[in-house]
Amino acid sequence: MVAMAGGVSGRTDPFPGPAPVPRARVKRFLRGTEEKVPRAVAPRLRWHLKNLGNREKSAAEKAARWEPLLPEEPGFLEVEPGEDSARISQAEIARAVDIGSASKHFELRLEQFGPYRLDYTRTGRFLLLGGHRGHVAALDWAQRRLLSEFNVMEPVRAISWLHCESLLAVAQRRCLHVYDSQGLEIHVVRSFQNILHLQFLPYHFLLAAGSSLGLLHFLDVSVGREVATLRTRSGPACAMAQDPATALIHLGHANGTVSLWTPNAAEPVARLLANRGAVRAIAVHGSARLMATSGLDRKIRIFDLRTFGVLQEWGVPIGAAHLDFSQRGLLAAACGDLVQVGKIPFFTPKNPLF
Repeated sequence: MVAMAGGVSGRTDPFPGPAPVPRARVKRFLRGTEEKVPRAVAPRLRWHLKNLGNREKSAAEKAARWEPLLPEEPGFLEVEPGEDSARISQAEIARAVDIGSASKHFELRLEQFGPYRLDYTRTGRFLLLGGHRGHVAALDWAQRRLLSEFNVMEPVRAISWLHCESLLAVAQRRCLHVYDSQGLEIHVVRSFQNILHLQFLPYHFLLAAGSSLGLLHFLDVSVGREVATLRTRSGPACAMAQDPATALIHLGHANGTVSLWTPNAAEPVARLLANRGAVRAIAVHGSARLMATSGLDRKIRIFDLRTFGVLQEWGVPIGAAHLDFSQRGLLAAACGDLVQVGKIPFFTPKNPLF
């Protein structure tokens, strides 16, 4: 029996080979620009660079070819014209999303010891809650499991995880306390008094604390020793945030300015006028080099940290008390009892700034 060259049916394939992939789709998955290997390099290195370039092109082409087979794309909450998104309940959102996202939906009623402050670990798995009336709770967010729960019998002003989920810092009424995940007190830093804000720098093992006395403290958690105490000369910090890319501490003040600090400089490395009233909240997107501020002037402004220029500005009914960026370029603002989430026009996943 002789096999036919055209296959079982004897016909030739009118479209031989794999289907072509549009060049624009492939370029989205390339890591860098395509450059020719210079002739001056050694032959062995030239072969190695050319091999790396071919492997990168092959991986980008495969990723672009399989992209239409992805089960879903990230979406947003979009309403019909004339419909108010605030009237959409969490139960309706849970029924509309996929099974994996719906399984993460649950409700915590914390009505006795609030208002609360919260903090996540860098992986997003562990959640830390601190109530103003002394209630502290640590939870495994992924497994819905309570790690510990205790009451410090003092007002809790700020909380923060340290370098792992086994240690946490609690700024109480008098001074700063360090506990483990089971609620056992490990250390008391009595020099850190009247602390209002906490930020942990994971790559430097430094805990930054802003006090009501106008001081900015830096604590080395690896040895438990204070490494710097800086005078801001602008009164108590109204807001505090860190830049994940540069580890700079951003402080918002009552005169509407935002100052940037490092532990090895007695003066701020930069200072800018952000709002015409007291700054209430600060959020920094490290990879996009963006900073968002809100103040008592009922304005939210987006700054480019490379030029310190205002990129966008809009008004809100009430000055936002909390701001935060998402990984997909959304900005959430807590205004009273409402949370407003909006897209930033110049920062989208398809058109990022970085």
